[in-house]
Amino acid sequence: MRKNIVLALLILLCHILQASVLPWIAFGGIAPNLLMIFVASCGFMNGEKAGMTIGFICGLLVDIFTGDIIGFYALLYTLTGYINGTFQRMFYPEDIKLPLFLILLSDLGYGCCCYVFLFLFRNRLDVGYYFLHVILPEAVYTIVVAFGVYPLLLSIHNRLEDAERRRAEEREKRKKKE
Repeated sequence: MRKNIVLALLILLCHILQASVLPWIAFGGIAPNLLMIFVASCGFMNGEKAGMTIGFICGLLVDIFTGDIIGFYALLYTLTGYINGTFQRMFYPEDIKLPLFLILLSDLGYGCCCYVFLFLFRNRLDVGYYFLHVILPEAVYTIVVAFGVYPLLLSIHNRLEDAERRRAEEREKRKKKE
């Protein structure tokens, strides 16, 4: 229960920062995607189901507050959480390379999907310009921010896991006493 409350608070914090603070530090209209960092991190730390759930909630928040179509970003973030969740078996907390690589790929995939579904279908065919001026800079900016945010998320995850483990051990001790 505590873990769910903390995750809900982190979702709200990331969304608030994404919507209010990050536009102020944007370079050339490009801001890092903090929600993508959070969804990808939760996916490979907690697995497919948690990644999908957190991705859906984050995407729904984006849809409600900034999207034109309800469900588009929810689907993108849900898929991102699921795909990153499949890498949970390869996740080692001490290795930062895989998580940062997955965050980078997630943001690149997100940018490409946004281009295809929001611009390409509207006959805006300048793929090279969009990739070099929007997708790639956002991915680079996101990964730079992820260097600072990911260790913080990992620390929170480790503390929550330790607390859950201690509570489970205490329950086992109580059952043995009964």
